[in-house]
Amino acid sequence: PGEEILHVIPQEFTVDNEQGIKDPIGMSGVRLEANFHIITGQMAAAQNIYKCIRKAGLEVDQLILEPLASAASVLSEEEKEAGVALVDIGGGTTDIAIFQDGIIRHTAVIPFGGNVISDDIRQGCQIMKRQAEQLKKKFGSALAQETKANEIVCIPGLTGRKPKEIALRTLSQIIEARMTEIIEHVHYEVRSSGFGDQLIGGIVLTGGGSQLKHVTQLFQFVTGLDCRLGFPGEHITNAPEDTSIPSYSTGVGLVIKGYDRIRAKSTDDSTE
Repeated sequence: PGEEILHVIPQEFTVDNEQGIKDPIGMSGVRLEANFHIITGQMAAAQNIYKCIRKAGLEVDQLILEPLASAASVLSEEEKEAGVALVDIGGGTTDIAIFQDGIIRHTAVIPFGGNVISDDIRQGCQIMKRQAEQLKKKFGSALAQETKANEIVCIPGLTGRKPKEIALRTLSQIIEARMTEIIEHVHYEVRSSGFGDQLIGGIVLTGGGSQLKHVTQLFQFVTGLDCRLGFPGEHITNAPEDTSIPSYSTGVGLVIKGYDRIRAKSTDDSTE
């Protein structure tokens, strides 16, 4: 109750007990069976998204799970075939999509993202949220040992109060602690998917949170898997340069998905 189906993704088909068929179209048989990966979402959350879009003066065509959109703009077909885990570290959530054999096999949403890291910095350093966000972007690192012990940054104090001195090593320790927790959640999802040992492409990181310094090294250290940063449009010819920022992965992916849908519609119309 209160949930709706967003996507129904076929995993494999069985035609007359012949298993492991990717595409049964054109085959002869009597009995057709299939395994599906079904993605559901809360209807109330979906309604809030619709409201936001309408307030911006736009109409909603369809709702797409965030990691599916990011995957469209960041991953190559080769990576999806080989086996890869896409990890999109956003503001509120970290989204995971695991591909193997060109098919999406597992999806998960972890309720931690860049905002939680900023919150930790705010509490740990006793500063304003806006300052915490700026500190994270300018000086933040996911590996404390890569930060010099004597580096200090000065934060202006509130009206009439002294400025605050913050050691960058302390800042990095706060970020590393929370980032390690997020990565452990990701690693758990990768292992529980059953495809952990089949990911030749390792992990591809994208989203705003992936822009933290040394984050790929921390991912490799905790999970033991290869890791690279994914930029939207890197597999698309003539992609505008100003869109190749990891924060835009989902947005660019939604545009690609929209074009694919229009193309599919026009093909169907022409065949009719």
